[in-house]
Amino acid sequence: MNWLTPMAGAILAASVIPPLILLYFLKLRRRTQAVACTLLWKRAVEDLRANAPFQRLRKSLLLFLQLLALILLVAAIMQPQLQAGSRRGGKTVFLIDVSASMTATDVNEGPTRLDDAKRRAKQRIEQLYGGGWFGSAAGETMVITFADHAEVVSRFTDSKPQLLSAIDLIQPTHGVSHIGEALTLARAYATNVDPEAALTVHDSTLELFSDGRLADLDDQVLRGETMIYHRIGSDEPDNVSITAISIERPYDRPNAVEVFASLVNFNLEPVTCDVQLSVDEVVRAIEEVVIGAAQTDPATGVLVPERSNVIFTPFEQPRGAVIEVAVLREDDALADNVARLVVPPPKQLTIALVEPDSFVIKMVLEGIPTLAGIDLLSTERFEVLAQEGGLDRYDVVVLDNYAPPEGLMPPARYLTFGATPPLDGFNEYAADQPQLVLDVKDEHPIFRFVSLDQLYVSKSKLIQPADDVQVLVDGSAGPLIVAVARGPMQVIHVAFDPLDSNWPFLRSFVTFVVNAVDYLGHAGEALTTKGFSPGEALTARLPATATDIQLHLPDGSVRSIQPLDPTLLSWGPIRLSGVYGLVWSFPDEDETYSRAFAVNLLSEPEANIRPAEKILAHEGGGVQLAGGDGSQYTPLWPWAVGFCLALIMFEWWVYHRKAYI
Repeated sequence: MNWLTPMAGAILAASVIPPLILLYFLKLRRRTQAVACTLLWKRAVEDLRANAPFQRLRKSLLLFLQLLALILLVAAIMQPQLQAGSRRGGKTVFLIDVSASMTATDVNEGPTRLDDAKRRAKQRIEQLYGGGWFGSAAGETMVITFADHAEVVSRFTDSKPQLLSAIDLIQPTHGVSHIGEALTLARAYATNVDPEAALTVHDSTLELFSDGRLADLDDQVLRGETMIYHRIGSDEPDNVSITAISIERPYDRPNAVEVFASLVNFNLEPVTCDVQLSVDEVVRAIEEVVIGAAQTDPATGVLVPERSNVIFTPFEQPRGAVIEVAVLREDDALADNVARLVVPPPKQLTIALVEPDSFVIKMVLEGIPTLAGIDLLSTERFEVLAQEGGLDRYDVVVLDNYAPPEGLMPPARYLTFGATPPLDGFNEYAADQPQLVLDVKDEHPIFRFVSLDQLYVSKSKLIQPADDVQVLVDGSAGPLIVAVARGPMQVIHVAFDPLDSNWPFLRSFVTFVVNAVDYLGHAGEALTTKGFSPGEALTARLPATATDIQLHLPDGSVRSIQPLDPTLLSWGPIRLSGVYGLVWSFPDEDETYSRAFAVNLLSEPEANIRPAEKILAHEGGGVQLAGGDGSQYTPLWPWAVGFCLALIMFEWWVYHRKAYI
């Protein structure tokens, strides 16, 4: 039992009980009685004459009844609550949070918060169906779990074994906690569709077993609904989380990768931890990171975490691999201590060379070892593909002194020489102008190891670039090399024919062509394969003839998948973070093929595992805090008020009976 407002009751007791007793000291209550002679009442007359202000307190039933009524009134003001079940009949919906924050290990009862929530939910079932003075009569109970999506674990039933068994089968996820879908399901199942029945959703009670970290918390409880919040978790959990990870390739080392990670500290003290980088489960580097202490906003009381970034030294990675970043520090939430990305092998580019005027550019392209192939296209073939959309098969299109007709240059990645392409912003106003190089944007990746100090151009086109056209090389008479990026349209234009210069005789020409093709071929390309988040469906495109498809889960289990169309494979929703592997084979082949997918939590709201003190609700909706062991507090003040009124009525009857007997 606890008391909500004990101070108010104590003040009331101190204000009314002593004056009542004092009145009985100061005044003796006497009954009016007719007598024949006062001599027979000599002692009473003497007492009347010698009546003192304060006398010995005599036994009085009225005083006892009045004191007892005041004590009951004081108790009602203190609002006592008994830890026991109170609902009798009706419907109860258990909402059990199975999100990533519920995998925290900061509880005493059970390895994780979810285990503690399941224990308290089963204890609550025992109370609802255990009988007793304060126990509930038979009613129906439903169990729903929720994270990214809600799931009905058990429909409405009054079978205690069935409910306990359903709760035991609940499994954790690494999803983000959203309660909206769970409430929608609860309302749908609890609403009586029988028009002749009076029972509606408002007759059911929602019991939430969660840490209160709900992403869609505001205005979830409607008017007329009652929710009991079973708060799970300790007041001061310990957690350092990885909230972001990315991988890039340095400009000067295209076969190398550079790994970045963002860490967040939710503790009120600074934290020093080691962060480990692994490639295919082989440790490559360990960095020490210092993260400052989190702060509490004095205005709102919201915890503001502290952040820190870690950058690992670039390393060579020409092949595909699974790169993992892990915080080597044990805390209360392990799900967000690891993040992974899958890096595919370097992509081999396919080039289309249109109407080459000379062997120079063709010879340079053929000398690039990383190309998958070069297709030589005539101008007629190029125009046909441009009209039919066939240029999408090429990573880079090279135009050697050829300008397509107006409207026949669809979005693609172009490297053009000489003739000015028919694009807005490439305004040609002169030709055959000699130039020297005045300025070069050396920071651009196409000029890696490229020096244009000795370049001389005998004939060039003079163009007036638009505002969105970047001038990369500026000559003595106008721009020599420009670039433009307009969504899927990526163009690097050299405003002169290489044969009208000394560039083919310089080493920088070959390096420039290689850099430009590599830059355009990988422009906008994700360095890593598509990552997934818990709650999503894992999708992949496999060959149409793929057979014996198996999915390897992070926990080591294997699932066989038999899709109708392997090119549109979908499996999910994903429950846990980690590395998932697809393995398949082809008919009449012994060799197997595989592809890896990384699933990461990377959610700052789920990383903040400090339990919410209270849950906000819509005005008119009620959210009560449940007892610490999972039972509901039953208010006793209505009983106290009722007994107080009964005593006052009985005292009134006793008073009048004594007065007129």
